Amino acid sequence: MASKRRIQDTLKLLVTDGCNLSCTYCVPALQTKKSSRRKGLKHTELFRLVRPLIEQGVTNIDFRGGEPLTKKWLYPFLEELIRMPQVKRISLLTNGVVLKDHAGDLQQLGVKELGIHVDSLDFERYMKITRGDHLYRVYAGLQEAERVGISKIRVYVMILRGLNHKEIIDFALLTKENAYEVVFLEYSPYDANQVGGESRANLHYPLAKIREEIDNFQKLLPVEGQPSRAGLFRFEDGKGVIRFVSPVKAHKCVQCSRIVLTTEGLLSPCFLTDKVVDLRPLLALKEGQEAPGVMDGLRKVVRSRPRKIPKLDKPFRNCTQFTFLDE
Repeated sequence: MASKRRIQDTLKLLVTDGCNLSCTYCVPALQTKKSSRRKGLKHTELFRLVRPLIEQGVTNIDFRGGEPLTKKWLYPFLEELIRMPQVKRISLLTNGVVLKDHAGDLQQLGVKELGIHVDSLDFERYMKITRGDHLYRVYAGLQEAERVGISKIRVYVMILRGLNHKEIIDFALLTKENAYEVVFLEYSPYDANQVGGESRANLHYPLAKIREEIDNFQKLLPVEGQPSRAGLFRFEDGKGVIRFVSPVKAHKCVQCSRIVLTTEGLLSPCFLTDKVVDLRPLLALKEGQEAPGVMDGLRKVVRSRPRKIPKLDKPFRNCTQFTFLDE
């Protein structure tokens, strides 16, 4: 019942399900044919649906994908958002492959927070996981984001047994010389899809084990004076901080203040539920008349929010778990 009264202040905007990588744990088999996708809305149409949500309490916009930087209308949409004084925070999660080309423009538009998802710092292993030789571009993107003055940079790594679990210390060491927040994510397999003949469950590497390995290398100290960001740690001689997150298992539905909107105009309380409201028919109305319908849709999805994360019968892409992250 608490979720029904809670203000929905964070909008997870899934701008695309397309990606410029084909990670082995996300796309187990390379596809020879492009999968059909529903045609997305124009950015002007999408903004007609987002604007009423902002006027009713949404203050945080998190751009998610796929890879958001592949959308050509991203910048015009950002320009519209920035004109709204109610918006307090805009963040974007990217795999970093094309970040170098965008970091300056994002900073000028007022994006102060960036999340970069990278699952290996080793060139050969990165190629094995992502099927792409792009790690040098990710490094270049990180450097450019720092150079142009992006104030908050988070590096997300999902630790996967047998793929990158031997790089835990390498990721932690990023915070020694850089003012990054390195976020270790526990992979929570919510389906039985197969990867390379092994169950996804075999990829699970416990969060407690990750923390233990870092502590054995050098004791982590809690970061004090940040009650709103509990769970931050640092090395005594480090510039950055470290956080440990279980994106799915630690999520509490009744405390959730997030809603999800796709570029197809589908509004939902969560990625792991089929309870969605299609807002596209509202676009047939005269501009400005869609707000009551959007609010009605918001009430419906909040009422349909599950009390706990539902178990799925169908597989979902691993990247979906990133939608549970609060920036």
